[in-house]
Amino acid sequence: MIKFDFMAGEFKEDSLTERAQETFLLIGIIILVISSIKFEAFRYFNSILSLFFLTHLIRELDSILDSVFDGLWQILAFSVVGIAIVILIKHGKLFWKQVAEIQHQFAFGIFTVGLLTLHVFSRLYGKGTNWENLMGDGYFRTIKDASEESIELLGYTIILISIGELFYLSKKQNSIN
Repeated sequence: MIKFDFMAGEFKEDSLTERAQETFLLIGIIILVISSIKFEAFRYFNSILSLFFLTHLIRELDSILDSVFDGLWQILAFSVVGIAIVILIKHGKLFWKQVAEIQHQFAFGIFTVGLLTLHVFSRLYGKGTNWENLMGDGYFRTIKDASEESIELLGYTIILISIGELFYLSKKQNSIN
């Protein structure tokens, strides 16, 4: 996907790399929802995580949603955050208990690496002023976008792997209880 976008010479909102990010998010959300419905173990952790990534998906789809009407993605994203807050208010103790139980697991480590790759490294790496300083008059936004979107896809890939591990862990823990 990344190679095709490099061959096309641009990383736009409809690039294969962007679509792969959206697809990985959707698959992850579906796995988390199934896990939170099917398994009692880590139910609230998986539910909140699915809503967290649904907010990411809505943000990734902002250009499509804004074509319906400007600001639609914000309304949807804040609605999802509102639902997550309600769940946390009602089941916060169970959520934090589940976080305490899962934080020492391999899946949580993978998840943390993916989250840091997505939210810290890709943001710092993709900061436009860094690229402008580095490239000077030779700055091309396309190069920055290609780098940033590729790192984001790596982050989403690591996160999807961790979600698969979380599903397995939830299933295993559920059968023990």
